[in-house]
Amino acid sequence: MSVDFKSIVGNAELKKRMSRDISDGTLSHAYIIEGPKGSGRHTFAYNVAAALACTSNDSVPCGKCRNCQRIFSGKSPDVITVGLEEDKVTMGVETVREVRDSMVMAPSDFDYKVYVIENTDVMTPQAQNAFLLSLEEPPQYVLFLLLCENSTSLLETVRSRAPSLRLEHLDDAEVEDYVIDHDARATLLETEDEEVFKTIIHAADGRIGRALELLDERPRRALLEERQIAQKILSLFLSPNRAEVLGIASTLGNKRVDVIRYLTVVEYAIRDLIVLKKAENAHLCFYLDKEEAQELSTRFTSVSLMSIYDAISDAILDLEANANVKLTVLNMMQKAGLI
Repeated sequence: MSVDFKSIVGNAELKKRMSRDISDGTLSHAYIIEGPKGSGRHTFAYNVAAALACTSNDSVPCGKCRNCQRIFSGKSPDVITVGLEEDKVTMGVETVREVRDSMVMAPSDFDYKVYVIENTDVMTPQAQNAFLLSLEEPPQYVLFLLLCENSTSLLETVRSRAPSLRLEHLDDAEVEDYVIDHDARATLLETEDEEVFKTIIHAADGRIGRALELLDERPRRALLEERQIAQKILSLFLSPNRAEVLGIASTLGNKRVDVIRYLTVVEYAIRDLIVLKKAENAHLCFYLDKEEAQELSTRFTSVSLMSIYDAISDAILDLEANANVKLTVLNMMQKAGLI
């Protein structure tokens, strides 16, 4: 039997590490699995749980045996997913207590009882301190898989008790191959509008989950709208037109969350132009066509790009701090030298 996680795309070193720990019997009682939303944290966690329960004599997890199917379908009583309560933005002590109380019950079907704890980066400090008791002396059959975007948001005392596994950034080709093989909508969209298809693959930024989300019409439409507005704003930095510059505020709208969303996309684009000044082979977040982006970057000085980037970043921070939307946009345009 070999533990190989064949269904996980990329992440060779991470898979090698977990395969070794499982095969050698050196499994830690807890692991932090970190990566941005859509990067495959849940998929990896359930694959680890399945690898521990798989009955295949060949490659595990096989995804086909009864144990694997129960885990991947969310029907195993021994794989417990713990998330935020409805309408909550943080995870409190009460949730941790419920986990601790349930740990005393031995697994029903498998050798391990696996807790997949979502959003651990929004666990309150009090909850994290309470969770330390469970992390320090869990029953031998308990495995904690702590999912978060960035482990630095966790207390050092928590991080020191669980090895951190960060999911790798996949390249566009890997993401494209996966969605084409696993979702008929991808093939249909590629046939109907290849440019839009390439756009959503690139916008997924190495995250298969995000690419699959963008195959839905509503998030795809929102993405294309963001990019259209970003391109309009970017064009004004090249050829300022007073009437159009003053119209930016109406283009962005009055909804704080939307303005932040649009400005974040513009920030990504400016970031691309800045990094291309320093490295021709830099990974681009916004532009699909590297030659186009390189040509565009030559039309700005590094100083002007940094000035624009800082103006946009400051505006986003101010909006997140509840500043007036129209005044913030006006201030951003002044800082960026548009007016």
